[in-house]
Order: sequence, then C-alpha cells, then structure tokens
Amino acid sequence: MIISLVRTTKYSFQNFWRNLWLSIITVFILMLTLFAVSMVASLNLLADQAIQAIEDKIDIDIFFKDTATEDDIISAQIYLEEIAEVKQVRYVSKDEALASFRESHEDDSDITEALDELSDNPLPASLVVQAEALTDYAFIVQQFETSEYDALVEDKDFSDHQVVINRLSGLLTRVYQGGLAVSAVFVVISIIMMFNTIRVGIYSHREELAIMKLVGATNLFIRGPFVLEGILYAMVASVCAMALLWVVVISSAPYVNDFFQGYNFSLDFFFYSNLWFIFAIQFLFSLVLAVGSSMISIGRYLKV
Repeated sequence: MIISLVRTTKYSFQNFWRNLWLSIITVFILMLTLFAVSMVASLNLLADQAIQAIEDKIDIDIFFKDTATEDDIISAQIYLEEIAEVKQVRYVSKDEALASFRESHEDDSDITEALDELSDNPLPASLVVQAEALTDYAFIVQQFETSEYDALVEDKDFSDHQVVINRLSGLLTRVYQGGLAVSAVFVVISIIMMFNTIRVGIYSHREELAIMKLVGATNLFIRGPFVLEGILYAMVASVCAMALLWVVVISSAPYVNDFFQGYNFSLDFFFYSNLWFIFAIQFLFSLVLAVGSSMISIGRYLKV
C-alpha cells in the first residue's frame, strides 16, 4: 500500500515536470482564479465595513433656544429615549458645546480671541440622537416635530445620508457583480486548462499506461497519478495566490486603515488573524476545481 502510494506520487510529479510549461500556465490561471475570488470576498467585507462606518457617523443634532431650560431639554431627552427606534440620546450643555468648539479651533487665534471678547456663551444646548437603523431617522424627526418640545427648538441638523448610502451601495454592488463575472470567467478557464492538461498527460503516457495495464496495474494505480497531479496544481496555486494576496494586503493596508481610522477594523490584522482560514478556503476551492476537472478528463480519455 505504502509502495503504491509512493510510486503514484512519484508519477504525478513526473507528469508535472514533463509538461512544465503547460503546468506553469495551468497553475497561473488557477492562481488568478483564486486571487479574483479572494478579491471579490475582500471587496464585500470592505463594503460592509464602509457602510457601517458611515452609519455610525450619522446622527441628529437638535439645537434648543436660549429660552429653553435644562429641565425642558432633559424632558425632551426622556421623550426621545422612549421612542423604540432611538438607540441613544446624548445631552450637550452650552458649556460642553463651548469647550468642544474651543478645543476644535484651538489653533485658530481669531476665533479664540473673538470668543474671549464675548460676555455670553453664543452656542446653544443640544441633543445628539442616534437611531437603531438608518431608515429610522425620518420617523424620529417626524415624531419629534409633532411633540410639544419642537417649539423649544432653534434648529435641527440632519442630512439625508440615505442618499449617500444608496449611491455607495449601488456602486459597490456593481463592482461586486463585475468581480463575480470576472471570477466566473477565470473558473471556466481554469476548468478548461485543467481538463486539457490532464488530457495531454494521458495522451503523452498512453503507451506507458497500456503497458502498466498489461502487467496487471489496477485502475486506481493508473488513475492515481493524474488525481494527485490535480491536487499538486491546487496546492501550488493556493500558495501563490496567498503570496499575491499578501502583497496586495500589505500594500493597501495603510490606505484602508486610514479610511477606517477611529473604527475597530484593521485590514492587515484581519488578514493575519484569518490567514490559515483564508488559505484553507482557497485550497478547498482550488481542490474542487482541479480534482473535479481531472476526474472529468480521466473519465473521458483514460479508458482503463
């Protein structure tokens, strides 16, 4: 059993090296297929993170008139918190607003000098409202405007970020669909290449295979090298695809991490944390393509 396995493995390596250029092209196409599929999956992940990042930044700022007392604002806060669609309401007093404004403009001497000359705090108290879902903001605004507290409000700052989200989602969906189409093309090309590579191997060894059959070799022993050859293609292509993906991740990580600055996401950390899982998925996917194509070619052209 062990001797047969060793011989089968030896023959599979011989098949790989005898048709070296064809093997290289097959591995290259399979590697591009794995890389394309990996990039589509990565794009889907980054799209989800980008949309989540935008959604986390969205809120409603409700600015109150100077005539509104702190008790009135607290009552409005309680009213908003009782709305099921509201996730969080934060009260920002006039003093907190002024301190935050000073901190954000501490490098602008003209603004700080102008604030120092004012006897009263010009900034209003406000409530910062976050919804459970992006689609809930319109309902929250409508509910608040029908309440008694709307008369205390000076202004509301709420942009329709849904338009931005929809445009971003639409763009990413089109890119994602394009990536899937490219991946599908590479998958088809990989299957054809593997099919033809094994067929060439069978044709070039037809006399040897006939002699092996005459001396009593089993069908499993004859077919085995071609199946192992497919596994070898899958292994080499997976390693090369991981190396290429690593280069892309390392090169793009600084830019992606800057985009998600302030959020709990790091592209390189995610890659290293899931390195073996990504490799396993790539290898299994390539194994299905390679071995599946090999079995089809063997079944059609290897009559043993």
